[in-house]
Amino acid sequence: MLDALQQNDLTADSYASKMLSPAVERFLRSERNRREQRSVTSSTVGLSVKKLMGSLQRRFLQHSDLSEDLANMVENQVQQRTRELFRQANYDSLTHLPNRAYFNATLEQLVVQARQADSHFSLLFLDLDGFKPVNDNLGHQAGDELLRNVSARLISAVRDGDIVSRLGGDEFVILLANLADRDLIEGICQRIIVEVSRPYFIHQKDVMISTSIGVARFPEDAKTSAELIQNADEALYVSKSSGRRAYRFYDQVMSQAPTQSHVMQHKFEIAMEQGHIKSCFEAQMDLSSQKIVGASLSAQWNCPALATPYLSSWVEFLNKSDWAYSMGAWLLDTGLHYLQQWQLSNPELVVSVPILNSVWQREAWPALLEQRLNHYQVNRAQLQLEFSMQALEKADPLFTQTLNALSDAGYQITLTDVGKYALDLTQLAHLNVHELKLDRTWLHNALQTEKGRKWVRAIIQMAKSLDVCVIATGIDTPETQQWLTQMGCSMGQGQIWSSPVAASEFAQALL
Repeated sequence: MLDALQQNDLTADSYASKMLSPAVERFLRSERNRREQRSVTSSTVGLSVKKLMGSLQRRFLQHSDLSEDLANMVENQVQQRTRELFRQANYDSLTHLPNRAYFNATLEQLVVQARQADSHFSLLFLDLDGFKPVNDNLGHQAGDELLRNVSARLISAVRDGDIVSRLGGDEFVILLANLADRDLIEGICQRIIVEVSRPYFIHQKDVMISTSIGVARFPEDAKTSAELIQNADEALYVSKSSGRRAYRFYDQVMSQAPTQSHVMQHKFEIAMEQGHIKSCFEAQMDLSSQKIVGASLSAQWNCPALATPYLSSWVEFLNKSDWAYSMGAWLLDTGLHYLQQWQLSNPELVVSVPILNSVWQREAWPALLEQRLNHYQVNRAQLQLEFSMQALEKADPLFTQTLNALSDAGYQITLTDVGKYALDLTQLAHLNVHELKLDRTWLHNALQTEKGRKWVRAIIQMAKSLDVCVIATGIDTPETQQWLTQMGCSMGQGQIWSSPVAASEFAQALL
C-alpha cells in the first residue's frame, strides 16, 4: 500500500489529509523525514571525504620530498649520537681534553708516521705541585674547577697542532708534533710553568700551584711509545725530586733515572695524594657449612704494574712512605665502622683487620685501639687483628710482647703470610695466637705436589692440636676446597666465592 502511495501523482501529505487516519499520517511524515535526512547525510559525507582527499593531495603535492626529509632527519640523529659516543670514549668529561685512550692511539700513530717520514716529535709528562691541599681543603668542586683552569692555560701555552691530554687526576701529557729542537722545547716548558704557576681565584680564594715536567724525544730517547712514556715519566720524577716547578730532559737525567722501584714508589705517593686507594672486603667462609662467618679487610690500588691490586702487593711502598701510620689507622677505623653496622644483622660476624708495623710499633698503640673500640662499641672478640709473619721472622721482642698483651686483653690474634715467611716453632711457642692464615701463593704451589700437600696437612693438624684455626686463602677451584676440607682446614676465602668487593656489595652478600 505504501509503495502505491509513493508512486501516485498525489503527494503523500495531501493524500493523508484527505484519506488516511492521523496515525498513518504521522508514519508517512516520519518516513519522508528519514529519507531526506539520509540524502543530506550522504551528501555531507561525500563532501567531507572529497575535502579530506583534496587536502591530502595538496599536502603531498607541496611536500613531494617528505620521505627524503625523514631520511635526512634520521641520518642527522644517528650522526649526532655517533659524535656523542665518540666524545664520551675519547674526551675527558671534566676538562674536555683528549683522554688516555685518545692519547695512546694518537701516540701510536705519531710513532708510525715518524718512522716512515724519519721525523721527530716530543712528549711532555707533567703533574701539578700542590694540587692535593687545594682538593682537600676547598673540596672536590674547587679541585675540579682548578683542573679546568689549568687545562685552558696548558692549551694557551702550546702551539697550534700540539695535543694536550689529561691522563687522570692531576696528570697531563702534551705531544709536540714535529719538534725535537731543544731550545724550542725549553721555551714551551718555561711558558707552561709560568702559565700554570700564575694565581687562581677559586671559590672566592686565591690559590697557588705549580707544575713539574719530564721531557722525552722520539727517536732520540725511545724507539717505542711505551719507552717514550716511561722515560718521560722518569724525567718527571727527577724534576720533582730536584725541587719542583722545573723541567728535565730524559737525556739529562739518564744517570739519575730512578729504578723501577723508585718509579713505583713515586706512583704510590701520587695514588695516596689523589685518594686512589680504596677499602675492600673478602668473605671468609666456613668450609663445612659454606656460610659467611667473617670479612677480611684489605686495601686496593689498581696499578697495572702490580701482580694484584691488594695491600700485600704494595705494602713495601706503603712502609717506605709517610703515609704508613695514617693508612694503618684508617684501616682500623674502616674495619670497626663496618663491623658496627654488620653486627646488627649478623651478631656473630668477625671482621679481620691488617695491623701495620707503623701502628703496633707506637707506644700509644694499645690506648688507641681501646679508644677506637669504645668509640664504635663493638665486641673485641669480633675483631680479628692480623699481623704479618714478617715481624716474627725478625725476632722482635716488642712484637711478642705486643701480641701476648693483646691476647690477654681479649683480642683475637691472626698471623698472616704463613708459608711466605719461615715458621719458627720456637717463637710460636711463646705466642698466644688464635688463627694462622696461609699465604695464597705458597698454598697454591704446595698443593701442586704430593709432598707439598703433606706439608699443608701437617700444618693444619698441628694448628688443630693447639686449638688454632687455619684460614686458607686464594681458593679458586672446588678441587682445592675439597682437598683443604679433607685435610681438616675449617675456613677459607677466595675467588670460588667472591673476589674482594666494596663494603656495599659485601653487605648485600650478608642478606
